[in-house]
Amino acid sequence: MSGWRCGAWRRNAAVLVWTPPLLLAPVLDLHGSPGSVTFQVAMLTVIAVSAVTLGLTGGPPWRSRLAPWALATLIGATFAGATHGSSQWLPTWVLLANALPAALRGRWLVGAVPVATAASMWAAWAVRPHDSDRVVSEGIVVLLAGAASAAFAALLDTIAELRRTRQELARVAVAEERERFSRDLHDLLGHTLSVMVVKAQAVRRLAAQDPDAAAGHAADIEQIGRRALTEVRQAVDAMREPSLAEELDGAQRALDAAGITTSVERSATVPAGPADALLAWVVREGATNVLRHSGASSCRIAVAGEGDRLAVSIADDGVGAPMAPALRSGGLDGLRDRLVAAGGELVVEPQDDGFRLVATVPGPPA
Repeated sequence: MSGWRCGAWRRNAAVLVWTPPLLLAPVLDLHGSPGSVTFQVAMLTVIAVSAVTLGLTGGPPWRSRLAPWALATLIGATFAGATHGSSQWLPTWVLLANALPAALRGRWLVGAVPVATAASMWAAWAVRPHDSDRVVSEGIVVLLAGAASAAFAALLDTIAELRRTRQELARVAVAEERERFSRDLHDLLGHTLSVMVVKAQAVRRLAAQDPDAAAGHAADIEQIGRRALTEVRQAVDAMREPSLAEELDGAQRALDAAGITTSVERSATVPAGPADALLAWVVREGATNVLRHSGASSCRIAVAGEGDRLAVSIADDGVGAPMAPALRSGGLDGLRDRLVAAGGELVVEPQDDGFRLVATVPGPPA
């Protein structure tokens, strides 16, 4: 059952709960001529049926459409009975005030409570024009009953809204966590698998010509695979943050193995922490894209400090596939999201002789 329906059922159930005890006093006070008693019984029956109908309207839409008609009938029967019946019809006005939230909301409900109060006082005055104290006291009772019912209905509506909000927040949190894990898994394995492919190609190329070199690449594949398994296991518990130094060394080895002459320049020291991890992801994703998309023969990776910010740039002389597909890839999109969330920036742009990726992040506080 949805939050709104649950709140509606609880709100309307109050009408069902209060109907029998509130109608007991008028039933026990039936008196007068046979015609008068018959009229009172008829009005009490209409009131009971209308109240029960209102109490059952918190379900399917076709029931909810009955609420205004049931409320109008309840108002008419209550007013008619109160002006032509006994002096014990105050409980029927209380029942009416209690039933208002079953059919009305917001400003309509706020306005209906004083109107019902005024109607009850007018009916009481019509029966007892010389008992002003009782007329006023009965009006106060109806006003308090209506205000309490409206407050209770507002509380239930607020609880239902909070429940819906909590469910929506939980759904969004799950979706964001799935997206984050998917992005992190791509960042974690995309580079590793690309390096393994390059190494495997080197093994195939060198197997006949240089078995020792091929064996070295095969050993690298085994080592990289074992490390990937470890990282995946760590990712299940908590995503392992990479190290910039490790990623720089790994990127240089992978690019060199692919026949891409690589230079690494480190003009700034990046201390361990969030900036180090972010720039490590940049190096991993950037090197992966050079391997996959650029067709480059040389690559230059530089780590530098620019004021209070740290930067990593990766430039290649690629003449193969353009960088546009990489720009639309989940890897660079996820990397850009990481950097922007940390106050950084990612720029990927063509150069005269290739492509260049530049990432900047805030440096650690002094």
